[in-house]
Amino acid sequence: MKLYSAFMRHALAAMLFTWAVAVGGAAESNDLGQAAGSVAIPSGLSRSQVQTAAEQALIGRQWEVKSKSDERVVGYLKHRSNEATLTLVLTDKQVEIFCVGWQVSKSTGVREKPEQPTGWIKYIKGDLTKILTRAAGAK
Repeated sequence: MKLYSAFMRHALAAMLFTWAVAVGGAAESNDLGQAAGSVAIPSGLSRSQVQTAAEQALIGRQWEVKSKSDERVVGYLKHRSNEATLTLVLTDKQVEIFCVGWQVSKSTGVREKPEQPTGWIKYIKGDLTKILTRAAGAK
């Protein structure tokens, strides 16, 4: 009886662990990634203007716009030894930038380790700031 009881405890623990891993993995698929900064939105711009500016900043740097909604714009780029997905979350006062980035093997194209492309992010932030400032000045 003790052997059966110990077996059942281990089996229950294994089931709970498997369930926790499955639930945890599902939650990660919607993860925005690491916070990578933000850009202030000048006053007087509509949400549509901010969304358009976010798209222009990504496209201007050869990023593919994967999806867009009223609240966010998602861009993707794989170039040389880096791959990244940027999520630009649009709020009333700023565009928050999140990144999931990887170092990629040049020979195989396989993801090797997580790595944030800080230079790429810096250029997107700078371009977005310029585009938003121009749009606010055009009013």
